Amino acid sequence: LAVYVSDQVPQILIGDPGRIRQIITNLVGNSIKFTERGHIYLTVHVVEEVMSCLEVETGIQNTNTLSGYPVANRRRSWESIRLFNRELHSSEKSFAPIASDSISLVISVEDTGVGIPFEAQSRVFTPFMQVGPSIARIHGGTGIGLSISKCLVGLMKGEIGFASKPHVGSTFTFTAVLMRAHCKGNDIKSSEFKGINALVVDHRPVRAKVTKYHLQRLGVKTELTAELNQFISKLNSGSLTAKLVLIDKETWLKESHCTPLLVNKLRNNDKPDSPKLFLLGSSASSPKGGSDTSREHNLNVIMKPLRASMLQVSLRRALGGVDKVHCRNGVVGNSTLGSLLHKKQIIVVDDNIVNLKVAAGALKKYGAEVTCADSGKKAITLLKPPHNFDACFMDIQMPEMDGFEATRRIRVMERDLNERIERGEAPPECASIQRWRTPILAMTADVIQATHEECLKSEMDGYVSKPFEGEQLYSEVARFFQNHDQVE
Repeated sequence: LAVYVSDQVPQILIGDPGRIRQIITNLVGNSIKFTERGHIYLTVHVVEEVMSCLEVETGIQNTNTLSGYPVANRRRSWESIRLFNRELHSSEKSFAPIASDSISLVISVEDTGVGIPFEAQSRVFTPFMQVGPSIARIHGGTGIGLSISKCLVGLMKGEIGFASKPHVGSTFTFTAVLMRAHCKGNDIKSSEFKGINALVVDHRPVRAKVTKYHLQRLGVKTELTAELNQFISKLNSGSLTAKLVLIDKETWLKESHCTPLLVNKLRNNDKPDSPKLFLLGSSASSPKGGSDTSREHNLNVIMKPLRASMLQVSLRRALGGVDKVHCRNGVVGNSTLGSLLHKKQIIVVDDNIVNLKVAAGALKKYGAEVTCADSGKKAITLLKPPHNFDACFMDIQMPEMDGFEATRRIRVMERDLNERIERGEAPPECASIQRWRTPILAMTADVIQATHEECLKSEMDGYVSKPFEGEQLYSEVARFFQNHDQVE
């Protein structure tokens, strides 16, 4: 499972994230149900990029893919985009977007699953359509997801199409017209890894491009090479400038004849500025044939699918950025999350019941006592001071009222109480409190700088990735819970 967003796509756009999220969830959900081997690949491009690709795309099945498995002919799923692009630029309808402010995206979900039988392909967007009783029995579902997706795409003035071949896979592609965001500065990458170079060793170009995308999103300048031998040559010649080297597990195993030479080279390289090595795995276990080597020679293992938050934590750890966690009142020693969160009253806010259970379960594992709220409005009610909560984990993307707005309203209530405290009008339960402020941490899968800045504007105290990364969670929580008498 992998995601790639073209560098031609602006970091910030104006549109309906709820609709886009629902469509992608439906398409990826279908792919997960029907794909047992190979890959699922989500890509985002601007229409102009895809149009240029259409001029050279052929009908030949291609194994230059994410996993090496062949995929359905993409050309068929893109045909509607050619028509969409032509109509978009020639339409005189009142709702046609203004070219200077609008941008048309092409979002594709490619899989190597069972595919759709040819006789059923004309009915895939029909509500409650099932390919056959055996499919419904094995995979479940109501057959309404694609119909809903088609309606949502239409609301965004887009088109949806697909290509599918039985026993090869399916590629669903849709377009959406969004508006450009006129914000100051276009470079919102993290500055934490500025000046750091990386080398990705992967014999599959598509997969290597995905890894490069995630690294560059964090501000890491990245070079690609297809062979382990080329990396070894750079080591031998002293021409390696990369501080980080990421080797895909499949490439490591494919070139196992080179690994003894590499291991020997690493054993004899005791320079302090020697590159940090990572193996990119694709399962929950350590790479087969490489686990012993990774432990013996300090080869870090990063599991896919890659996420910016996960990479951020892994790179920071390898570069020595999390040896100690700093708090407002000093440095936290060897405290664990369990000691920091034990018996703490935590409220978790998320409209997605699955995310809510996952976050609550993770915090309970560390001894926290968790209360759940499924909306921003409920969070405001629960966090109206005075209350007994020590901290709040707030999802930032919720319908009706997002986490930013909920936090702003909570801060207004806290300011009102603090003014009463200053005037000596505080309720009895606030008699020993000089200033009331509940730590609120945003929960988000987005670690770009723009999200961080929006959190600060909303008076949030920080953010943690979803799902929780242990070290990042520790570093954020430690700012507020260094010891028991530090909690207000």
